[in-house]
Amino acid sequence: MIQRRIDERTALATEYALFLAETRGVSAGLVYLESCNVSRGILLRAIQDPAARRRGERRQRQRND
Repeated sequence: MIQRRIDERTALATEYALFLAETRGVSAGLVYLESCNVSRGILLRAIQDPAARRRGERRQRQRND
């Protein structure tokens, strides 16, 4: 359960960092990730290859949460 909470926080932080990168610039997104103690590499990979990110967002099957 703890691992899932950490993953959810990381996912939320990354999504917000992507929003910041699109609206205020990449440096704002990177600063935000650093303040959340999340790896900057996540945002850099998402910016370099946005098609791969969108492909990974779609689930093949729905999860039962």
